[in-house]
Amino acid sequence: MTDARNERLRDVLAVTMRWNFRVWGFGEGIALRGLLRAGDLLGDLEPFGFVHGILRSWLGRGVARSNEDHVGAGRELVDLYRRTGDTRFLDAARALAALNAGFPPGPTGARYHRCDTPGWRWQIWVDCMDVDGPFLAELARETGEQAYFDQAAEEQLGYARALQGEGGLLMHGFERDCGRNGQLWARGNGWALMGLVDTLATLPREHAARAELHQRTIALADALARTQDESGLWHTVLDEPSTYLESTLAAMAAYALREGFTHGLLDAAAYGDMERRARAAMHAQIAPDGTLSLVSDATPVGALATYATRPFGVFPWGQGPLLLALCQEFA
Repeated sequence: MTDARNERLRDVLAVTMRWNFRVWGFGEGIALRGLLRAGDLLGDLEPFGFVHGILRSWLGRGVARSNEDHVGAGRELVDLYRRTGDTRFLDAARALAALNAGFPPGPTGARYHRCDTPGWRWQIWVDCMDVDGPFLAELARETGEQAYFDQAAEEQLGYARALQGEGGLLMHGFERDCGRNGQLWARGNGWALMGLVDTLATLPREHAARAELHQRTIALADALARTQDESGLWHTVLDEPSTYLESTLAAMAAYALREGFTHGLLDAAAYGDMERRARAAMHAQIAPDGTLSLVSDATPVGALATYATRPFGVFPWGQGPLLLALCQEFA
């Protein structure tokens, strides 16, 4: 590693570790994953100790004790089992998979994760595509149990069928009685792209769901190429140029596209320019202290004004993808 890259990665890592990981939400898992990879690259054991402490605390509280845990760091449980041999992490991962399998399915097979909560009971969110499928596929690879591969594929196909339009982009949400919410949220499409690529990278080539998942991934990549701004960023609502440019999707796309190239899922000749522009735009938004700028706050499913008025800040859903994308540059 060059000294400059090394220091930049350390700065981003340090900022990420300052986040208060108190409750699980979309973003915490990917931030922990980024910390583990950065620590490995730097030969620094502190990030592993940090992640290990958080997940040990989760074990102490009880994994999968409530529906809130559906966004928990499942992939990281599997990773820590692989690193330590501590079967408690694997048992917890199995419990989390069982929790997911117990949620009621919607019309396409995607599951309603918060049917215990008024207002969210019958909602499906695109964010889950980076949580459920890749975790279940990793659990299948670690245990050798085909049923987890099938569960992973079922989850991803259910989300994609519920949310992906004919143009290839995905809506943020779906509600049983109202249908799709109608907003093409940029970060949501980043979650989808990462989740599809990471699931396909692990799913066996002979799996029956692979062809459709791959086709949907290509359709999404094509649509993102068409909507990318000349700056390399994307508008926070992809088909609304009046909404502000936001950086999370650039970091997510930089990571997911390069992973797609590495695993032979996406053609570097077709999508290389989009990846390079996204990566350059990502780098341009890294502040001297290691924070990723232009990252919007947590965004609930809503009308256009909801997306257009979210404030910027420092969040794990920006820092985590940033860490993963930066780590690729040392491969």
